[in-house]
Amino acid sequence: MPIIREARSDDFERVYPLLLEFENPNLTAEHWRQLFIDHFGQQNGRFGWVLLDGDEVVGFVSTIMSERTIRGETTQLCNTSSWIVRPEYRKHSLALHAKIVADKNVTVTNLSPTAQVLALLDKLGYTLMDKTERIILPVLTARTFFDRSEILTSAASLEAALEGENLRFFHDHQLPFNRHALLRTPDGDCYIMMNRNLKAVRGNLRIPFARVHHIGAPDIFAKHLEKLAVRVATSLKVAALIVDDRMLQGVAPWHSFMRPGGRRSAAFRSKTLAANDIDGLYTEAVLLNY
Repeated sequence: MPIIREARSDDFERVYPLLLEFENPNLTAEHWRQLFIDHFGQQNGRFGWVLLDGDEVVGFVSTIMSERTIRGETTQLCNTSSWIVRPEYRKHSLALHAKIVADKNVTVTNLSPTAQVLALLDKLGYTLMDKTERIILPVLTARTFFDRSEILTSAASLEAALEGENLRFFHDHQLPFNRHALLRTPDGDCYIMMNRNLKAVRGNLRIPFARVHHIGAPDIFAKHLEKLAVRVATSLKVAALIVDDRMLQGVAPWHSFMRPGGRRSAAFRSKTLAANDIDGLYTEAVLLNY
């Protein structure tokens, strides 16, 4: 009879063969290993749940824990990902899920579900949310030069300028591909967290993009986006920015277009949060470099 127990840090080598069944050629063993490291000091020794048949891992779901202040309230979040169960053990999938939602006060998210997982979460009462992405191009215009905002991208300048929760975000997201920027304007500041990664654009051709995972002040971000896009592109040496269209809150920059591939969806379960409260910080996206 299979059993379910907590996934520990030393389980990685046993879980890894199962993760290979996702058949993602862009994720190395070192990428997957990040799911078993307590980057944020919130895991308490648990990195998800494993389904065991004897000594063999036949099922797994990753959980990344975090604590955020959202709309003035402290919120506990559990980001789930990499939910996989061998076909002959699929009847135990819901038992894995039950472990995740045992604490009703924790917001549970799944930002990269397969179509099968998304359909299941929908049936289980999760809220579906749009994850369709927009590509923002860096284009030189007069506004690029005359915009009086200041954009900080170096680690030293960010360390000196950031404070409070934004400084914690900066410290917590320090993997080699994590990137940060601070947009300073007379109207206020906007902290941005990104990953620099390669995306396939045609066949085997892959070029670098800045995948935005957090926008601290969407209105300020949109107002100064022409200058910001150029600065990020030159500083990070990327072709463009990719951002969830939802995070722009209805703004469609003229120098942008929807990412090809059609509509994308994610899911979350929360008593207190709405879709606009949820972003990519403290998720598998920043650890696996999606």
